[in-house]
Amino acid sequence: MNIHQRLAKAMEAVTYIQKEKKAGMRYSIVSHDAVTAKVRPALLEAGIVYYPVHTSASQTGNRTEAHMTIRFVNIDEPNDYIDVQTFGYGIDDQDKGPGKSMSYAVKYALLKTLGLETGDDPDLDQSVEFKGGDEKPKSSYALKKENPNRWSEIENMIRNAKSRKEMLEMKSNLREEAKAWPQAWKDAFNDMWAKEWDEMND
Repeated sequence: MNIHQRLAKAMEAVTYIQKEKKAGMRYSIVSHDAVTAKVRPALLEAGIVYYPVHTSASQTGNRTEAHMTIRFVNIDEPNDYIDVQTFGYGIDDQDKGPGKSMSYAVKYALLKTLGLETGDDPDLDQSVEFKGGDEKPKSSYALKKENPNRWSEIENMIRNAKSRKEMLEMKSNLREEAKAWPQAWKDAFNDMWAKEWDEMND
């Protein structure tokens, strides 16, 4: 089998990765380790190995941005491979930013290459606010003053979603707006969203 046929075989073996809630976190996530634990055996079974062939990083304030190229290789024919461009952000107040950014980049390369559904969204799943750059996040007070009814609308959107597909579409539609939310809004959104997601049957 060529690399595309092998990837298709791996895609058949892994279709969904369950989110988890770790100690100290307010909401469920799909971690790098959870993705690796599910995807790596399926890739090996299909005769595929993967590794980074290019990495670059930049630092702004407490945020590290990593750009990577992950190569998926047919183990029986090393010249048969595909390269996947990916990137990740890592926000940390100490020295963990580079590792976080690389883990995010690899995680999403695996998820997107195999077309896996998780419900995870990095724009809404930050636990540390970005410090640096030209624009500062707006405060919760400022957002509520500008949009007094917006939070009620968001709550209703989450409660009225009838399927995981609708929830994913809603999250995608809110992505740009969510970048300006204060952390309190992000935390509240993720708590509600994760609860509704886990209760969905489809």
